[in-house]
Amino acid sequence: MIEIPGIAVPRIPIRRIGGSPFPIRPAPLFFLGWVLAALIFTGCGRVPRIIVLSDPLSAEEHLDLGVVYERKGELDLAAREYERALRKDKKLVQARINLGNVRMERKEYREAGEEYRKALSLHPGHPGASNNLAWAAILSGTGLEDAAARMEAVLAAEEHRTPPLLDTMGVLRMKLHRPGAEEVFAEAERRCLAIRGNAGSGGETPAAGRPECPDAVLTEIREHRKELSGRFPSPPALVQ
Repeated sequence: MIEIPGIAVPRIPIRRIGGSPFPIRPAPLFFLGWVLAALIFTGCGRVPRIIVLSDPLSAEEHLDLGVVYERKGELDLAAREYERALRKDKKLVQARINLGNVRMERKEYREAGEEYRKALSLHPGHPGASNNLAWAAILSGTGLEDAAARMEAVLAAEEHRTPPLLDTMGVLRMKLHRPGAEEVFAEAERRCLAIRGNAGSGGETPAAGRPECPDAVLTEIREHRKELSGRFPSPPALVQ
């Protein structure tokens, strides 16, 4: 290298033509001088070093890491990983839903709803995003009509009539004072018991691909039915 104070200029290679050395002349150095002068006048005594950082993880790996943090209750770290996953892949629906779930855990219902709507814009009719958006509406008390319409559309498909989704529909009807809440609660409980009967008393998944109905889901369905009966008690049996 040819050493010049403050900068290193590579030595110019020699091209040989007909056995005689024929050097390729270097470009004039006045441009480099201007660069150095500019750096000195701006207070920089050295040529800045550019460092390019590379994220070695894929979007799916950031998603998986976020799930680990979320299960440990480290919501800030979980949100960070979901956001990183989305920077890598803006169409990763599950990362968007999970980010909404973190917002829900923080009781940031409006922000959670925005994440679920973004997920639905990528995957219209997604049952998980529709269900969670409905709960954001239920807990915030806003957007109930829209949430109910979405859930009605989701439940039109038989494969989506799972106990948790039916329970959500029942809560929406109850909140909106619409008829049919008891019917969907009853269906949710009936399907839950059928799943648990096939799975065993513990409520484990009976087979790959079949939905679960653990104790927490069954308890929630029954609590909602109890709440409904308290709001709208059955008429007493009259004695003739």
